[in-house]
Amino acid sequence: MSSTWQPRPDRPEGGPFVHLRLSEEVERLRGEPAWRDGDRNVITLTKRAGLRLVLTALRQGAVLREHHAPTAAALQVLAGRMMLRVGDRALALGPGEVVTMEPGLAHAGEALADCAFLLTLAEAGAP
Repeated sequence: MSSTWQPRPDRPEGGPFVHLRLSEEVERLRGEPAWRDGDRNVITLTKRAGLRLVLTALRQGAVLREHHAPTAAALQVLAGRMMLRVGDRALALGPGEVVTMEPGLAHAGEALADCAFLLTLAEAGAP
């Protein structure tokens, strides 16, 4: 895995609104050194008052260790398959499936195949 992190100069965020083609953003992630050299690549597509969108690509076998999101979250699988463990449940997810989670809920994941998902985080205190 590359040890030197550098911000992307062409980050998609900008202006009063953001229009994205998620399939193109996934391909972009899969073309970067972090993907070629490691088991994942991630980009924050937008971070605005009340909302954050994070796109993640994982290689088969990549693990997301258990953690707690500080805000409400929705995870939508765009491509591939992943296992999401939420509390005491294990969910095998594929394209088009979405899971919503309350703030502070413990969850972990593993890519069952190369996959991509969109994580939507509601900012704490946002309506």
